[in-house]
Amino acid sequence: MVVGELTQERDLIILGGGPAGYTAAIRAKQLGRDVTLIERERLGGTCLNVGCIPSKVLAHAAQERTRLSHLSALGFSVDTTHDFSQLANYRDHVVTKLRQGVEALCKANDIEYVTGSASFLSNDRIGVEQGHQFDTYRFQDVVIATGSHSIREESSVLLNAEQLYQLQELPESLIIIGNDYIAIEAAMSFQALGTDVTLIADGFGLDMSLEKELKRTFKKQKITLVSGTVTTITPTDTHVDVTIVKAEQEKTVQASYLFHSLPRVANTLDLGVDRLGLTLNEDATLVVDALGRTNFPHIYAIGDVTPGPQLATRAIHEAKRTAEHLGGASPDTMIPYFPTIVRSLPPIASIGLTEQAATDAGHTVQVGQFPLTANGASSIDAGSGFIKVVSDAKTSLILGIHMIGDGALELAGTFALALEMAAKQEDLRFPVQAHPSRNEALTEALEALVGQAIHLPPRQQAVFSNT
Repeated sequence: MVVGELTQERDLIILGGGPAGYTAAIRAKQLGRDVTLIERERLGGTCLNVGCIPSKVLAHAAQERTRLSHLSALGFSVDTTHDFSQLANYRDHVVTKLRQGVEALCKANDIEYVTGSASFLSNDRIGVEQGHQFDTYRFQDVVIATGSHSIREESSVLLNAEQLYQLQELPESLIIIGNDYIAIEAAMSFQALGTDVTLIADGFGLDMSLEKELKRTFKKQKITLVSGTVTTITPTDTHVDVTIVKAEQEKTVQASYLFHSLPRVANTLDLGVDRLGLTLNEDATLVVDALGRTNFPHIYAIGDVTPGPQLATRAIHEAKRTAEHLGGASPDTMIPYFPTIVRSLPPIASIGLTEQAATDAGHTVQVGQFPLTANGASSIDAGSGFIKVVSDAKTSLILGIHMIGDGALELAGTFALALEMAAKQEDLRFPVQAHPSRNEALTEALEALVGQAIHLPPRQQAVFSNT
């Protein structure tokens, strides 16, 4: 190892080049800080390189595959042959292009980029090891944005999320254990492309109407949904056996691979935070305040290394907030609404309180729901699903909006804006929407709250009002 002769002085150092890290670096630079960004692997982090983007490429391919029957209805003759290796090449192309874009942005913003593994030497010094080279940096402020990692099993048939989305061949069969958005997306994407999928889950933590529709969709797509407790997982060189027990009945399922969607582990323990004295939670995340400050006022942490939902959206939001504080601004420290987004088939967007949660919180709940089959735009492209609005009957305040159907991802921004602005029913009913569009379905769901949806029979609207 070659040790640098001098400790180099730096203003702001950011550890980690994922969505949290590079976003914080760019925003801090925009606000006048001199920024050094340190990443041990590749810019873009897990999300861009082996997580969010690769999984969404697969989901996009699966979505296009499900549209083939509709293309036939429109008069197109379609060849349904699929080459998974070509999809893998496309996935890698998209990832490379996006990573190069992040690299170009860092260069354009004059951000110093250092490759290497960083660890704290003291509360104002960082050591960075790259091969035989070891350099030390003294900083004024530092932001820890090193993200998290999935647990990796020794068996080749037991996959974590990153390994699942780096497969070069389509699995013949796949068992998925989990009830989060990653498990749902994986189940539907791989099934649509030709894999025989068994999903083991006991509910998905969504609004009751979404749960019901989701289970109906699994059945329609021939995904085997199994509930119960997993008691044994037995991998071999060629397959894996999983035993599930429910109501004293035992069942064993077998597949080529198993993907278990587990919480990710914060990347903190190899940073030397223990000898530094940073306060950790039991799960190895760092204790921070509303601005991301640790128990050392010049050391910050954002994203997956802190408690909270392990979402890129949260990481990006916290990156901007902390960078703005470090740049001398006064950012809003309120926690925003983070929508639950599932790129399932069709996609799901859910934000705010579910009907049950609103009832449990003591609200007099009013519910409006509108089926997309009654919406002109959805009928044109053979869409299905619904939009559901949960409101407080006494104040007309919108408490939650939940949607399953094509267009959910695009409308999620409107849902979030409505809740952030504490919108009431009349606030969302007044604006004129494009016609035909799925935006009109939101208006009709709001009108159904008071039995005034135009494209629903009165009897159906009465069912959807719970006062």
